[in-house]
Amino acid sequence: MKSIKTIYKTSTILLIILMVSGCSDSFLDVQDPNNITSATFWSSSEDVQLAINTLYAGEGNGFNTIWDGASEPSNLRGDDVVLTTADFANFNQYATFVNTPVNGVSDGIWDGSFNVIFGANTILKQIETDNNVPFDDEGLRARYIAETKFFRGAAYFRLAHTYGQVPIVLEPAETRDQFDNPKAATFEEVWDQAIADLQAAKDGLPEEQEDVGRVNKAVATAFLGQLYLYRAGYLNDNSFYSRAADEFKEIIDMGKFALVENWVDNLLAATENNAESIYEAQYDIFAGSYAATQPRAFNGSLPGIAGEIVFRPSAWLFEEMSRETTVDGALDPRLLNTIYFQGGFTLFGVPFEELGDGLVCQSGGSFTLDGAAVPTEFDGWFRKYLNVDLDCENPDAAVNNERIMRYSDVLLMYAEALVMSGGDLAIAAGAVNEIRNRANLAVLTFANGDELMAEIEHQRIMEFAFEGKRYYDLIRWGKLKEALDAHGFQDDAANIDEEKHKYFPIPLQEVNANALLDQNPLWQ
Repeated sequence: MKSIKTIYKTSTILLIILMVSGCSDSFLDVQDPNNITSATFWSSSEDVQLAINTLYAGEGNGFNTIWDGASEPSNLRGDDVVLTTADFANFNQYATFVNTPVNGVSDGIWDGSFNVIFGANTILKQIETDNNVPFDDEGLRARYIAETKFFRGAAYFRLAHTYGQVPIVLEPAETRDQFDNPKAATFEEVWDQAIADLQAAKDGLPEEQEDVGRVNKAVATAFLGQLYLYRAGYLNDNSFYSRAADEFKEIIDMGKFALVENWVDNLLAATENNAESIYEAQYDIFAGSYAATQPRAFNGSLPGIAGEIVFRPSAWLFEEMSRETTVDGALDPRLLNTIYFQGGFTLFGVPFEELGDGLVCQSGGSFTLDGAAVPTEFDGWFRKYLNVDLDCENPDAAVNNERIMRYSDVLLMYAEALVMSGGDLAIAAGAVNEIRNRANLAVLTFANGDELMAEIEHQRIMEFAFEGKRYYDLIRWGKLKEALDAHGFQDDAANIDEEKHKYFPIPLQEVNANALLDQNPLWQ
């Protein structure tokens, strides 16, 4: 069995086929890619697999990029993160809810999602609509159709809860420039399209795939459950909570996933693709691939550089994560592996070169910003996602896989769906206590659903801080303004229009280029 990391190596060249209907093959093939056309490329099932591979990574605009937690827009707007400096004007506008459609920090989610959709439509036209590619095994064709529809469905899911109303495009255009021309569909239609594709993926994907990291039935089921949970909150339709619970129960009943004993194993390179991981972005270093590494922290940079210079943990996050000790009186291991901080933890506030193994690739106690030396002794910084278990042989990038969907998330979403649908609270409490037990915390009992929901919210912070989930959680719970106001972000909360800021603005260039596409009225 091989890892899909090795398959990503074709994505840089093959993406050209999907983008311009023309001319590229695997770099392992000596044929001149300039002499290959779309007609000659789509000649075998192997070509189809290579094309599908581009949907995973795809020059920084593939599935992994739009779904990993490194998205500045979502992290900037949660209460778990504070802006490190106001010098980054665009980020500051997003963090303080005064951005306009001209800003563009969130535009990458739109671009990446529609690049995935465009690629998926191109593949589906060849193997489903026109049936152009010969297959010796028609079951393989069906599997590839299901795999491709997973990516299209997940992209529409991302668009549905990020922008609300977007165009639904199910046919490929001749070029990417001609792609975004229809008017926006309704909110419900966008969610329905995502559901249709993810359901088709779930029905058609096998339980296991030969390549480690390739999507399978469990991945599609988990995303479908998450979609139902999000739809219930975003569209205020409680009927979808029970549907979400059913999907998550299927994952649990599969019996193939479990919480790993040590929570930090969800972050390390040495423990990738473990029993807790349902889907993770397979990152690696190799020549010619833009999206080979995770776009967060860099092994050779100071804490705060390489994207993290924008963020640091909020004071509230530290308080929330440190409010309960283990049954042995120790700090929660999730806190210790998420934040470097002051007050009893030796890795805070020391010179960078003394931070320890895996963090010593570059020395120095300050970095230069706008010509001035800035000390590294922040009030706290994130440890999560740094290459703490890797040496310095690749100091320019972090290659520990990013776990995009893991079993702990399914357990907490299952518990939430049960509470919100009026399901069995004892089962929901059991799922929550399974999470608590892994962290060596005491078993809790809950008098009612409100108490249980409060603990679910707390455990989501403990598990997923800085993973881009908190902002979307607060939105779907209807608690964004309330949480920011209560957790030290009163000025930001004062700027929030709860209807307007439920979604990001449609990228200005898309509205300008498409006479049929209207900006969200609240963003005009």
